[in-house]
Amino acid sequence: MQAKIKFIYDEKDSTPYPFLQSVEHFGAIQFVYENSQPLFLVGLKGEVHSLELIKVMAGNVRKKVEDYRINKLEISLDLLAEHISTLKAEDTIKAFFEGWHLASYRFEHYKSESQFIDIALLYEEGYRQLEKEALKVSEAVCIARDLCNEPASNLTPTKYAQKITDIFRDTMVDVTILHEEDLCNHGFHATYQVGKGSNASSKVLLLTYHNHENNKMALVGKGVTFDTGGINLKQANDIVDMKMDMGGSAAVAGAMKLIETMKLPVHLTAIIPLVENVPSSTSYLPSDIITYQNGKTVEVGNTDAEGRLILADGLLYAQNHGAEWIADIATLTGSIGHALGLKVAGLFSNKLESLVEYKRISQETGDHIWPMPMVKEYESLLKSETADIKNVTNTPFGGAITAATFLHSFIEKDIKWYHIDMANTVKAFEVSGYYVEGASGFGVRLLTELVKKEVG
Repeated sequence: MQAKIKFIYDEKDSTPYPFLQSVEHFGAIQFVYENSQPLFLVGLKGEVHSLELIKVMAGNVRKKVEDYRINKLEISLDLLAEHISTLKAEDTIKAFFEGWHLASYRFEHYKSESQFIDIALLYEEGYRQLEKEALKVSEAVCIARDLCNEPASNLTPTKYAQKITDIFRDTMVDVTILHEEDLCNHGFHATYQVGKGSNASSKVLLLTYHNHENNKMALVGKGVTFDTGGINLKQANDIVDMKMDMGGSAAVAGAMKLIETMKLPVHLTAIIPLVENVPSSTSYLPSDIITYQNGKTVEVGNTDAEGRLILADGLLYAQNHGAEWIADIATLTGSIGHALGLKVAGLFSNKLESLVEYKRISQETGDHIWPMPMVKEYESLLKSETADIKNVTNTPFGGAITAATFLHSFIEKDIKWYHIDMANTVKAFEVSGYYVEGASGFGVRLLTELVKKEVG
């Protein structure tokens, strides 16, 4: 069945529909019949200053169209851009395509019947290229969604490594896999220790995209494919979502795919330590001392604070290989959710002058972040009696800040370093707009745009 979108911008547009008094408000959607033709009325009233609003509206339109089992939809993108005069027409239309395609995502690999509906979008021919560009973004985000939604037994470090190899086959991204027996030889001592309790052998993925002689940058993503907490076993009744404790690594994988597709001029390395954190007779223990590649020693105060341990390996590797700008991203602490809720991730950095601009970029992408403080006095909370530093503190307060403080202790003075704690955003705040059930794909668009900003 074919339907059409009609935009309602002011009272004049809604005059033929007197029973729809509120449909003109931005994003409101109503299904009607006009002369026997199915019609979706979409409100555009009010000033729109955010591309995210366009994406959300497009996602809601897609879902409403699916509800009515429509397989062809006619839309005038010229009218959409004309009515939203506060934004560039090209940006508005691309945002619509992005929200539309993201809302079509379904993780149905283990469903006996698919619920996906293929909807042909009929619009002016001149916008095909914008849809292609938006589709590249959507596909990269959905790489992260797919990885996060996989059951842990089907995304062990070995299976994860194979998926990444397949994703980047025939691209400009070179994939190197460090196997468990090679980890310590390459400086990944903590990664080896954290994963040694599992029968699923740990790996480190090194993804290299070399499209510039300078602009040396690195992304580090936490890849804990399942986190029971280890010997410090988690107490929650339901830890199913701990399969998504590799959400940071998924964001890095998706961003690398998008950056390669966009052919950004950068020499970028992605470091993804992959471990399974489970208790066994061979697990690492509270009180263990880990000696890092740079000689720093860390006392394990809690085996459920494993993410920061393996990220530190990645940060050191990035610096040793010449990265001058490093962003790490991880589902790191529950504390960040207590501080910021479930929609906004935390951003920590040693370069405070960048934070306002990075926050603005996050609002444009839809992967929202909020600048968080680095409190020097909190360094003393990580003091250890037996090592240089401890991986946890003894206070229940400020956990996201002290985790960032731990990571910061591995950063050399002149390195631009950014830490994104996305433990609260790996799943969508609510299933609305272009978000669907399961993983959000958070971080892919954000990391891509941050790299793009840095390379100009």
